[in-house]
Parts: sequence; structure tokens; C-alpha cells
Amino acid sequence: MNNQEEAERYGSWSVPLRHARLTRSGIASRLNVSDKPQYDGVYRSRYAVHVSGLHAIEVAKVEGADRSFRSPISLNTEQAAVSSSLLYQLEKRAVRSLYTLGLSSGEVLFVSSGGERKYVVEQITPSAWIEGQRLQQLYQRAERELARKLRNDLGNSSSLMLGMDPEFLIVEPGDHEVVPASRYLDREGEVGCDAVHGDGITTYPIAELRPQPSANPRGLLVGLMKTMRMAGEMITDRSLLWLAGGMPKTGLPLGGHLHFSGIELTTELLRTLDNYLTLPVSVLEAPSSQLRRPKYGYLGDFRRQPHGGFEYRTLPSFLVSPLLTKGIVYLSYLIVTNYRTLSRRPLEDEDRIHRAYYKGQREKIRECLEPMIADLQALEQYKEVEMYIDPLLRHIRQGGVWNEFRDIRPLWNIPFQP
Repeated sequence: MNNQEEAERYGSWSVPLRHARLTRSGIASRLNVSDKPQYDGVYRSRYAVHVSGLHAIEVAKVEGADRSFRSPISLNTEQAAVSSSLLYQLEKRAVRSLYTLGLSSGEVLFVSSGGERKYVVEQITPSAWIEGQRLQQLYQRAERELARKLRNDLGNSSSLMLGMDPEFLIVEPGDHEVVPASRYLDREGEVGCDAVHGDGITTYPIAELRPQPSANPRGLLVGLMKTMRMAGEMITDRSLLWLAGGMPKTGLPLGGHLHFSGIELTTELLRTLDNYLTLPVSVLEAPSSQLRRPKYGYLGDFRRQPHGGFEYRTLPSFLVSPLLTKGIVYLSYLIVTNYRTLSRRPLEDEDRIHRAYYKGQREKIRECLEPMIADLQALEQYKEVEMYIDPLLRHIRQGGVWNEFRDIRPLWNIPFQP
């Protein structure tokens, strides 16, 4: 779908629908408020962020009673460095806002709301609706650069590398009291612990497995098994349980982040992962896992990496069983290597599916899965990976729900003390 088609779909949505999609995704919105500027005696700063290719291509300070005066902030100067934290947050929110509304590029107007650096979405304009030669040239330049990178992808299909860093909790066998992972694990290394920040205190309660990247799913899974055995040796108290999933302990959401490099990150790649991977997996999630959303596990969650790749962060920790882990790793590989031919988008085309994802309505989601499963099984490459993906798809079709409160060690053949 090109920018004009995206803009037409966006234009067909009512303002309440746009507002609802943002708020259910965890994005503060004023789209449903009258477009008239506020005159409540409170100074409200505004910024306009132009986005293309999941990047900000311009950020401008907005002034004037009619919001017409724009003062662009150069993104490569000392002025930008001084405000780098705010600019980063505005860029991230703008990218996420456009993505949530099915747009690949456009302008997001933010207005301050009730606190320092708290900004809400006030207006969204698809790039196809933006007038002015200078801005159109900015968008065209960004689109040409993305097209160049995608052509390079086609010529370097063998450069794809896969990685992951799934998490789990260590808990007492009786009351499931969390034992900080930092008691046994260092912060760095293939087996480490992850931080949780709150009330000015940083703790390290979550264990994280970081196998070495691999060019294929099998190599990555071999590395994962190695880190599982390492964790079994490092966590010396074998009476403690290991729990995975989305949120086996209230307030401690777990992620199953997948890493990709050697392929260009685009909105279409993210949408394909959301629709063909996260949506089917979501019907397996326990009710406790669904409580991660929308702060965590929101659609299109990604983070760029210093090495040039990115991590897809939407999935919960899939360590709940080897069957699910193998299926998800192989399925993600299949999707990423074939995403240009996987075109169904129920999350964008049907608001009820988008709503069902955030509300955990599994049966509604299940209604849209069979055509996407058929798309996957029709891929020429599917025969190479079907022995790993078919068990996952059967599990999805059978309506099972994973157990987040079960010790995962017996399933992974990690020594434990009954």
C-alpha cells in the first residue's frame, strides 16, 4: 500500500476511531478534542514531527495562535544535542503514532499536557496531504534513500543474521516470591540479568538469555540451548522455579525479543511480523500475559541496535516450551525472508481485530488466522521449515493456552530439584 492509499484509508476512519486506536495502544491523544487552539491561560508548547521510514526527517517548534509558525530544529547541531532526550522521545512517539494509524509517513503535532515533557498527539497529517515544496522534497528524499536500501537488501539476501534475548523469572517454589536474578547472574554475558527501574531504584530481578547470533534458526536454537544449560549451572539453588511467558508475576512483564540484522527495517516488515507472527501467537497467551499491554507488547515495538540491526520487542517470553520457541524462531525467519509477499493486514484493515489484540479476545483473533496460515504454508520455502512450524500452528488451531506458572526446566531438560 503506497502513501496515497494509506492516506485514503486514514481519511475514511472517523476521528473517534483514530483516537481509540491510539489510546488502546497506550498513546495519549487529543484527536477527539475540538481543533481550536486552547486559551486556558496555560502556556502549551507544541512540536511538529515529520516521519518517513520509521525516522524523524524534521522536528519543528510550533508557535503562533493558529499554530502556523514552524521553526525547524536541525537534527545534527548543538541545538539538537541540548534537547536530544526530548527529540528522541518525540521521534519515538511520532513513529509509533503514525504506525498505529496505518501510516508509513506524515506529520504528528504534539502539545504539552500537564507536566514537564509530557506531550499528547493533537493532530496527524498523512504525508500525501502535506503541502509545500520544501516538505515534499524532504519526504521524497527519504523515500528515495529507503528504496536504495531495499534494492541493496535484494542483492544481499545471504547477509541476514538472527538473535534473541528471551527473559524468565526465578521464584520460590511455595509462594512464588521473586528471587533477584542478580543473586546468581552478572549483568553482562550470554546469561545475564535485566534491570527494572522504579521509584528512583534500579533492581535486576529478571534473567535473560543472550545466545550468539546465527545465520539460521537452527544455529540460534543451539545457542539458546547452550545458554539454558549455562543458566542451570549458574543458578545453583535447584529448588527455585523458572517461569516464562508474559507476566507470571504481577508488575514484572517479560519479553521474548527477536533480533535481525542484514535486512532493512521498514513499516511493512514490522506490519508483517505483527500480523503473521504476533497475532497468531497471541491466541496462546495466558490472561496474565495479556496484562503486559499496552505499556509492553504493543504492536510494532522495535529498537534499533548499534550494529545496524533491530530487535522486534512485541512478543512475550516464548520460553514457556521448546515447541513454542522452535516454532516462533522458525516462523519469524520465514516471515522476515518472505515479508514482501505476505500482504494480509487484519490489524490495519479491521479495527475489531486491533481492538481484540489489546483486549485479549482470542476467539475474535482466531477468525482471521486461517487465510494467513494458508499464505505461510503456500510459500516455496515453507517445506524447509514445516517440521518446526507445523506443531506451533496445530497448537494455535487447537485453542490451547500456555501455563505461565509452570517451571520450564523439565521441558528443557535442565536439572531441577522436585
